[in-house]
Parts: sequence; structure tokens; C-alpha cells
Amino acid sequence: MSSFSKDLQSVVSPKFDENLVIDILQEIFNINHVVITDITFDNQYKKGDSYLGVVTRFTVKATGVEKDGKTREIDLPLIAKGLPASVARIKTFRLLNFFANEVSFYNKTWKAMNEFQKSKVPQGVFNDIPLCIAAFSDGAHDYVILEDISPKGYGGAVRCSGLDFNHTQLIMRLFAKFHAIGLAFKDQQPKQFEEAANSLEETYFSEKFRKWYITFQTGPMYDVIHDAVNKQLPASYLDKLVELFKTDFFGTLIYHCESRGPLAVITHGDAWVPNFMLKYDENKIPLSAYMIDFQLARCASLALDITFFLYSCTEQSLRLKYWDSLIEDYHNTFVQTLVQLGSSPQLLTLDNLKAEIKRCAVFGIGMSMEAIVMSLLEDDEAADLDMIQGDDAVPLESVWNVHPFKSEEKRQRLADMFKHAVDNGFI
Repeated sequence: MSSFSKDLQSVVSPKFDENLVIDILQEIFNINHVVITDITFDNQYKKGDSYLGVVTRFTVKATGVEKDGKTREIDLPLIAKGLPASVARIKTFRLLNFFANEVSFYNKTWKAMNEFQKSKVPQGVFNDIPLCIAAFSDGAHDYVILEDISPKGYGGAVRCSGLDFNHTQLIMRLFAKFHAIGLAFKDQQPKQFEEAANSLEETYFSEKFRKWYITFQTGPMYDVIHDAVNKQLPASYLDKLVELFKTDFFGTLIYHCESRGPLAVITHGDAWVPNFMLKYDENKIPLSAYMIDFQLARCASLALDITFFLYSCTEQSLRLKYWDSLIEDYHNTFVQTLVQLGSSPQLLTLDNLKAEIKRCAVFGIGMSMEAIVMSLLEDDEAADLDMIQGDDAVPLESVWNVHPFKSEEKRQRLADMFKHAVDNGFI
């Protein structure tokens, strides 16, 4: 075994070696006689941003021979997500479920969606998911390898900040195109769409996961939300919150994940700030963005992504000023994409979209409760995942041991989300 294979198998996965890299390079670059000359690793990530895997960046340098006999030098930056060594961490976060779902997304669901869009528009209408080099899941050596787009100028947004209008509109347009591919696919090739959709399996809100999540949701997380609403809003809002949790809130979230109505498409599922990579101009204006991390991908209403994103990633001032215009812009982009793909724009009217958002907004609230709490944690408050040791799962609430915020600004951020939903009749 070469030293390159040893490094890859040690850092990424025992099932990922030099020979597989050579095969991948030959296919991507259409070359032969590939020789790897160097592999360098760079492992830097922000604590708390990688609960669902161990992220490793590495660059492969190689040479190969093109069809005309010329030698080509290759410098390919990659990013790998693999299982941690800690058995307890794998069990605590149920990582095998999440990896299996993301591997299915890349190998089956997105592959089918991408083939559909390319059959209609050869250059594609949505190419804003990094190229998946390889994805593998066997329940022990799982990994996902993607092109690392950071050398192209893409990076993450600041974790705790609410996005401004330019960021929000850009990402909403990404969702519109991604969702429209799914609806057009379902419209024109319903059997193939169902096969692609059924490749995914719910990883979060399912009855079989109730015991895993419910103690955290109704314990520490509820305490944080309750404290914020109680201190920042009139009593009538607290009554709404208490009522929401009394009526099996977890069951409500399950219902929205399992429902497949007319506007059910392939959704991203985890639509908060860390799962977008952005590129900026010299004035710090966002030019383009990519979606990453599809471990929570599911077939469900498109409104689940919209409401989760708008509630978790924006602040109240933006929602009050731009909510309607952002929804209208999403709709315009969506129907334009439908037409490009050969489907009727009447598959999604603006009135139907607004009604769907109202119907599903409670899901966005449920997901955003967790996301906002996590995003507002200071670095020294985020869980140190390396501390999860042993062979047994640790209760989620002992890892995500969150507490009511002392900062009024942070409490207000949480309370504002809930206030907006109540004031608009969503709850």
C-alpha cells in the first residue's frame, strides 16, 4: 500500500484509497496513466459546525496523459466528510442515518434530478451544488467527497449574524431553482421522481426518533425559548408557545415531514447559514452561492425550506420590510425555471405559495428554534465533540446543554421569530 493510500484511509475512510482517486481523476479529466504526485491535508473548521461528520480538506496533485499524448498536471482541491473515530459520537448523533441519507441524495436523488434538468436544458438551470466526486455508505466506513469550492472564492457567512437582503434574496433564488427542478421532474416524469424521492429516508422528525430528540426539545431548548418569549414579549405570546408544546409539537413536525401534497419536492432540509457557501465582489456584495450538506434532505413541501431559512437566517427588521417581496421574487424565479424545464407556470401560483407557507410555517419555527439557539452560542459554549468518548450514546440534551441567554439581544432574536409567526397567523 502506498503512503498516499495510507493517508487517505486513515484520514478519510478505510474504503477511500489512491486507486479510487486515480479512477476519479481519469473520469473527470478524461485522461489516462494518472500518477498521484502529492496529497496535502488541511483540517480547520469551527467547533460546533460539524456535528454530523468530520470534515477534512485536502488537495490532490497528479499528472496524466491526454488523448493527444500531452501530459497534463492536475491540482484538485477536495473536501471530505467522514465518520469520526468515536463510537459514542456516531451513536449520539445517529451519524449512520445521516450519512446513508446524504449518500443516497448524491448517488440517486440529485443524480436523477440533474439528469432530468440536463435533458431539458443541457447547460442546466441550477448548478449550485458542488460536484460530488464520490459518496459511499456501508454503515461503518461512510464518506462523501466533494470538490472544494473555497479556492474559487467561496466561503461561509458569519454564523451568528442575520443575513441582509442581498444574501437572503440570492439564497431564496437558489431554493426556487432547486425546488422547481423537483416539481417539474414530478410533473413530467412522476414515476422517476418517486423513485428518486423514495431513495431518501427521514433522519430527524420520525416517530422512531422521538426518544432521541424529545427530551432536548421539551427540556433545555424549550427553556431557552420560553425564557426569551416570557421576557421579551407580552403574555399572550407566551400562552401561544405553551399551547404549541402542549399539542405534541414533535408530532406536528413529523406530520409536515411525512406529508406529500401537490407542492412536495426534494427539499434541502437543513436550510440555515452554515450550509451555504458564498462568493463576494470587492464591495462585499454576494455574487453567487452554493448549497452544501444534504444529510436532512427529504421529499416534503417546498415551504419547509423557505420558512426554516427565513426564520433561522434573517432578523425581524428584514422580515417586516421584505417578507412579501422575497416570497414574490422566489415565485418569479420558480415559475421562470418551470418554463425553462417545459412545465406550466400554473403548477405554482403566488396565492398557492403563500397559502402553503402559512400552512407549513410551524415547521420553520420548530427547526429555527434549534438553529437560532445553536447559532447564538459563543465558541466556548459550543459542544466539544471530542469529549464524547466510549462506546455508548450520550443523551442529546447532555451534549447540547443550552441555557437561557443572559443577553437581551439574543433573547430578542428568538422572541422576534415567534412574534412574526403569531402576528401573521401562522401559529
